[in-house]
Amino acid sequence: MGGGRPGFGTGIIYVLIATFGWSLAGVFVRFLPGLDGWQINCWRGFWMSVFLLVYLVAVYGKDTAAKFREIPFPALLATAIFFTGGSTLYVTSLTLVGTATVSVIGALSPIFAGVLSPFFNNERPSLASWVAAFMALGGVGIIAWDGFGAGNMIGILVALLVPISFAGQTVTLRRYRAIDMVPAICVGGFVTFVLAGLMGYVAGGHAGGGFEVPFGSVLLLALMGPLQLSIPLIFYAKGAKAVPAVTLALVSMLDVVLNPLWTWIGVGEVPSNSAYIGGAVIIGAVLISIFGERWMQRRSV
Repeated sequence: MGGGRPGFGTGIIYVLIATFGWSLAGVFVRFLPGLDGWQINCWRGFWMSVFLLVYLVAVYGKDTAAKFREIPFPALLATAIFFTGGSTLYVTSLTLVGTATVSVIGALSPIFAGVLSPFFNNERPSLASWVAAFMALGGVGIIAWDGFGAGNMIGILVALLVPISFAGQTVTLRRYRAIDMVPAICVGGFVTFVLAGLMGYVAGGHAGGGFEVPFGSVLLLALMGPLQLSIPLIFYAKGAKAVPAVTLALVSMLDVVLNPLWTWIGVGEVPSNSAYIGGAVIIGAVLISIFGERWMQRRSV
């Protein structure tokens, strides 16, 4: 995993692996019923960064510290802020508006990535990418329609910052694709640990803040951190070296399809009919994003 830049096809496989890992969140959360989002984010972020640090030492050995210094400070800061901000804002948004509303707003991330890419990466999304982005947004809307509610304006604004954060992280990884950005994500995880832990006092009302977690749950989070975040983020950073930002964000939206699938298999939560229809639309959008531009180029020859 410490090698050079992958090709487009390999990059897509890396992003698919990352999305598979992220989609396990629902199953893990079902086995942590006594914890709130601050507690989960706190220790998930900690174990994610511990695993990433072990990974970096295994790959780079005595040059690990140099890999942290190699990242330009603006890139390190941006990646850490986007990761920490996205995780924290996601939890906050769920306390202000419904899950379905957050899901629909979160589906704007490929569109935000498409808007940001020309300015920061000099990448102009193709027509196929734009079609796929809006198609995916529609697919998420179908899935969330039954539970969708407008919510309050503050909640909507907070929820809007979540896809902006994810798009910002995606564009940053893409901009600095010549550098291994995993150390920056590692920093973001430790910052999340501290911030979510402190927010547990303020918003969670826990005597020990987000740090207050039963020992058994800490062990489960020690498994969740690497499997659901560390390993996926390593692959996502690798995929960002070869895959344009909009396609990165779109492929990641398969999480919306896979997450309910694993909870169905793992704990017996049966998806609604709208989940099947919306999921099919999202899969179609991802296929358009991956193959659409090449198909259009062949048609124009």
